[in-house]
Amino acid sequence: MSYLASRDPRHTLIGSIRGILRLLCFAYVFFTCAIVVLLMRAVLPIPVYRRLRESITRKVGRILLYASNIRIRREGVQPPPGSLIVANHVSWADSFTFLSELGCRFMVNHLYGRIIGFGVLLKSVGVRFINRMSVKAIGRTRRVMHTILRNGASLMVFPEGRTSRGETVRPFKPALLQVAVDLRRPVYWATVCYETTRSWPPASAVIGWEEWPPLLTHIYRAFHAPRIICRIRYGSSPVWATDRRSLAAALHRVVLENHRSMPQLPAETLRRIDVVKKVARRIVYGG
Repeated sequence: MSYLASRDPRHTLIGSIRGILRLLCFAYVFFTCAIVVLLMRAVLPIPVYRRLRESITRKVGRILLYASNIRIRREGVQPPPGSLIVANHVSWADSFTFLSELGCRFMVNHLYGRIIGFGVLLKSVGVRFINRMSVKAIGRTRRVMHTILRNGASLMVFPEGRTSRGETVRPFKPALLQVAVDLRRPVYWATVCYETTRSWPPASAVIGWEEWPPLLTHIYRAFHAPRIICRIRYGSSPVWATDRRSLAAALHRVVLENHRSMPQLPAETLRRIDVVKKVARRIVYGG
């Protein structure tokens, strides 16, 4: 368990056994959900499936969260159906938490869609994937977003464009927020952070997906922890603006002000963590 830089038997021996058992359980639940959802999508008429999709999505999200031993603590009132929502982005678990909470559609990084099994299930519940490194893809993505919102479904985007360790909130990219300007709609917002038990290393290292190590490895590591608490805070009022850059700046400001910074490991400890090398990070994120 070198990624936590710990020699405590609770973190190494007991945590490893717990991680293996929970991973096997999660895999069983995950693929069972995927098969059931795919069968429902194949059997049910398209209008019926679309009508039931929000309910199906919530149930799938709750089942996967339960299997992951992640528990939600929420503040504030959830946005009404048919809303465009933004939030900061910490982990792969964000999708499951908001699926269980809102039953919403998602626009997420296309790299998720390349993960065997993971991408199939997300597509089945209405998640759409974006290649943020392709300028040509932005136009198609906006058209999809227009359609989703006009059909009355809630839609969530993560304007940071990538995950983090939850210390702060990166600047929001404005491209996808043009849809709110075009449709003259307000944008609702939420903040998300995670906690582990006091005897455990911080959630920033356990579930924060900063360097994008292999997903299966990262999930296994997260499953070492006895329990993970996800705290979601919903904004009390939406944000309006007449141009996307002003909208992005206003949303970033209010999310940052309400964000709970997650405790971090020291920099020298992080350098010893077993994560993807910087060259792989450049391939994933560019620059």
